[in-house]
Amino acid sequence: MAPGWVRTELGGPDARLTIDESVPSLVDVLIAKRARPGLEYLDYLGRTVPW
Repeated sequence: MAPGWVRTELGGPDARLTIDESVPSLVDVLIAKRARPGLEYLDYLGRTVPW
């Protein structure tokens, strides 16, 4: 999963999201997608990330 551009030591102070914004969204996506077949690379909003 792609957590988005998160304000961390790696993401830097100008990143768009805080950890408190990103993580709950990731959990929501995991819950929404549970028990669904297939593999997808998703972002923190549940959108498919092309790869």
